[in-house]
Amino acid sequence: MDSDTNSSPRWEKVGLLVGFASLAAAVVIAHRAPATGYELSIYADTPVQFWVGTGVALLVSVAVGLSDGRVTNRLALGLGGASMLAIASIPVIRSYYFFGAGDSLTHLGWVKDVASGELSVASMLYPGTHTIAVFLADVTGMAPNRALLLTVVAFTAAFLAFLPLAAWTITRDRRATALAALAGLLLLPLNNVSVFNMAHPTSQAILFLPLILYLAARYLTRADRERLLVGSPTGALLAVASVAVVLVHPQQAANVLVVFVAILGVQLLARRVDRWDADHRTFLVPTVVIAAAFLLWTPRHERASGASSALVSMLLEGPEVGSSVTQRAGSVVAVGGSVELLFAKLFLVSIVFCALAGLLALAGVLDRFEDAPDASAFARYLGVAMVPLVVLLGAFFVVSYEQLHFRQLGFIMVLAALLGAVALARGMDRLSTRTSPRTARSVVGVAVVVMLAVSVPTVYQSPYVYQSSSHVTNAQVDGYETVLDNQGSAPMIGVRGSGERMADAILGYEESRGRDPTAGSLYASESYPAFGENFTGEYVARNYGESYLTYTDRLRRQEVEVYDGLRFDRRGFRSLDATPGLNRVQANGGTQTYLINGTS
Repeated sequence: MDSDTNSSPRWEKVGLLVGFASLAAAVVIAHRAPATGYELSIYADTPVQFWVGTGVALLVSVAVGLSDGRVTNRLALGLGGASMLAIASIPVIRSYYFFGAGDSLTHLGWVKDVASGELSVASMLYPGTHTIAVFLADVTGMAPNRALLLTVVAFTAAFLAFLPLAAWTITRDRRATALAALAGLLLLPLNNVSVFNMAHPTSQAILFLPLILYLAARYLTRADRERLLVGSPTGALLAVASVAVVLVHPQQAANVLVVFVAILGVQLLARRVDRWDADHRTFLVPTVVIAAAFLLWTPRHERASGASSALVSMLLEGPEVGSSVTQRAGSVVAVGGSVELLFAKLFLVSIVFCALAGLLALAGVLDRFEDAPDASAFARYLGVAMVPLVVLLGAFFVVSYEQLHFRQLGFIMVLAALLGAVALARGMDRLSTRTSPRTARSVVGVAVVVMLAVSVPTVYQSPYVYQSSSHVTNAQVDGYETVLDNQGSAPMIGVRGSGERMADAILGYEESRGRDPTAGSLYASESYPAFGENFTGEYVARNYGESYLTYTDRLRRQEVEVYDGLRFDRRGFRSLDATPGLNRVQANGGTQTYLINGTS
């Protein structure tokens, strides 16, 4: 037992008591306020008491987590992790039907297909997330949508737990570990452009990375006290985790392979030039294991080579530097927003950690850590790994392909968070010698609180970042289910999207794509695009005959309240109810459906 259990200042103990009580009250209050309809902003519609309670808990976590008391320090960091996990679990705590209105609905359809036996996991490119959800549903009896939400929470919990554990294994420094835990609270990989806090396998694979880094660090530093007949316990777990990340998402597994190759490459170079030598186990076996898993699994699936071949083709055809970013920037300006402010909201904290990580990597390459050989070695390993990862990010950005540059950035931010925390700890040590430990803790603590204040509002999509919440309600699902059950031969069209994702979630992916009940949208129509000045009931009735127009309350509020009627305005929605040839056949508060008979 730690000797300072009873010597911690009283304010730390009182603070922890207040923090844990505040967090418990916040969770109970949020749980007793379930969502009753679609919520445009998860921040505005979650009870304010929840935000006050978790805010108090996070402040206590930072204040006590940077203290010198070992027991109180650990409790505070646990409090911080639990608080951020509660924030990331709001859809579960507040009994959302589902969270994730795009790709996530298709993943829900896959979960249903796997559970029913309609789809084999061997035929899927990335079945990891879906398999976990099916297992949870089978073991607990919960519905697939609920199980998939809990799967997302589990990956977030792994990220929050193993980032500080990786830092401890690398540095054996309590201050660096504490700052890594606090850095984890920022959830830097989430950018809500291509990495989300929802069912999205590439996002889950990125959040899985700290566990792999932790096991890799234990393997390299020979942290096992016992050995198996073949290899070590950590080596076996690392092999399992390496195979697992391939199954969760091969694209991110390829990035993990880059990291492993970089570690092995630095080790081989160190032996050849007699520099950077560290008393670490060679990383050949783990590198071979993940490479074998990747090469055995990925080529079996046709989609696996899509991103690579598309990247090469687009680079050869000519760059379209950041065209997707330019388009989004134009849309933000069109609705009265500031691109610079949005960039600061999403990426300012990430830039700070990238700068800190870069400085630490440079110091590692220059071998400036005589007092911390393991930290120096890992700074070199991960710093060298970042070079090809950043090059690939640049390549995706140049061709602007499928916003994969933001996925790449999400992966890089895990490494930056770990290295940045270690760099911040070393900076804090230097500041302590020049001023005082209390001053250093205060300065770093204030900086962390400011970064939390910037980061927490971007965990979810919301009007704060010019997006609508991805909340999916029971009413939305029931409305679409009614249309799918009764549409007959008339196709279903949507306003901005076709409704295909919702059909996937309701029918299951296999039946949805086989039945093909949707037929485009008003926005994407090549013949008669019905947006802007064309978004009127008269135009729709004249040009779209014998079909069902279905849209959700989320879509309407997004267009009117978030996008300020840029493509579809309030007047256009109202005109749908006052036009001959447009008959509203269903409205349940979550969806509205019109049968278009046509007037021509």
